[in-house]
Amino acid sequence: MKKKITYLGVFVLTVFNTFTQQSILTAQNVTSEPTAIKRKCATPILDESFETWIADKIQKQQQFANEKKAVVVYNIPVIFHIIHTGQAVGTNANVSAARITQQLNTLNADYRKLNTDLNTYLTQPSFVAIAADCEINFCLAKVNPTGGVLTEPGIDRFTVASKGWSTNPPYTASSSYLENTVKAGSIWNPVKYFNVWITELNGGVLGYAQFPTVTAGTTPIGDITGFGGAANTDGVVVDYKYVGLSGATGGAYNLGRTLTHEAGHWLGLRHIWGDDGSACSGSDYAADTPNQAGENYTCPTTNGLVRTDACSPTSPGVLYQNYMDYSDDRCMVMFTSTQKARMQSVMANCIRRNSLNTSTVCSIPTGIDESSSISEVELFPNPSNGELNIMVSLVTNDDYSITVINTLGQVIKQLHFSNSNGGKSTLDLSSNSQGVYFVTVKTKSGSKTKRIIIQ
Repeated sequence: MKKKITYLGVFVLTVFNTFTQQSILTAQNVTSEPTAIKRKCATPILDESFETWIADKIQKQQQFANEKKAVVVYNIPVIFHIIHTGQAVGTNANVSAARITQQLNTLNADYRKLNTDLNTYLTQPSFVAIAADCEINFCLAKVNPTGGVLTEPGIDRFTVASKGWSTNPPYTASSSYLENTVKAGSIWNPVKYFNVWITELNGGVLGYAQFPTVTAGTTPIGDITGFGGAANTDGVVVDYKYVGLSGATGGAYNLGRTLTHEAGHWLGLRHIWGDDGSACSGSDYAADTPNQAGENYTCPTTNGLVRTDACSPTSPGVLYQNYMDYSDDRCMVMFTSTQKARMQSVMANCIRRNSLNTSTVCSIPTGIDESSSISEVELFPNPSNGELNIMVSLVTNDDYSITVINTLGQVIKQLHFSNSNGGKSTLDLSSNSQGVYFVTVKTKSGSKTKRIIIQ
């Protein structure tokens, strides 16, 4: 990809196609290696106004880069729609809750730079320096759109027959049937949920995503009629074989990084080589990714080995370790600082993306009116390095509890108090993994829940 652009000017795209607004990721046999299953992707094109818009947002961020400002960590609630034809749970497309949990853990590790394989596969110092914590977390939804508690957190499991659909999987990626019948007929409110459909896809497709889009002069971004950005199809589709830690079923794509890649598109990222074949003239509009002739497949036989091509013929070479390339899951290990800036700009300014950060669907519902005796709940510091102070103020003396819950709905800590009007409590959470947690203060008459980030 040719680095001939800056964020100080207006981008002009040389290729414009409003009918290719989605990324389609496929695995197919390659003639030169007939036994190897490799990724292949249709060329995704975002319209020109999106690049103009996002360049302006990133430029404004960079103008204040030297000022001290609070860390913004975005939280995204996820609902996995598991589409099957009656198989037992854990069989084929009806994937188990354990696989969904693995997938969520992979997303959080990859987007927070907490993946333990980073140093194994990323050895070039110049690339290590730009590997970014994207400060984006994902959590499993706990309630459905009507407020009912989900039996399996983050999972909407249903059969094709229950929806009255006439066609069983496998489906064709981005087809009218999959878009207008399957996705549109099962989506949950995209301003509250990140919708991920798990099904079987034909043609060797691993998955595909819907990009955020923008019209010229529009801010913040809304729906774009005619540009593939409709609310009722917003999200990602992934073939069930590549969800979570799928073992032999997923082949080289068995670590859950198909969704890491597709969520990157959903958050505004392009393929790292710029989708120009091998011409070295395209761009992913991320200034810190090296010029690259085309997509990379597989992984080097030696972990972290430098790979070069016609566009980057000398060390450190091309960045095949990036999540937006086509390498095997095991050596996809990082996003860059500029890719982070793009995703943070999308989260800050796109209506359907930004609203997810204030969605409460990952909270444990109480079924009790929150106009209770609880006057205030304060958490500090937030984000925290593990020591958490909780200040509770009650209107009158009451029995109350403090419960800390992780994104899987598991109770981490719990305290109980009798006949008290509140006060300060300190919890040590340093032994727990980094990420998002929920703190609920509950009395006999109500509750309040707040989110805490452990770094």
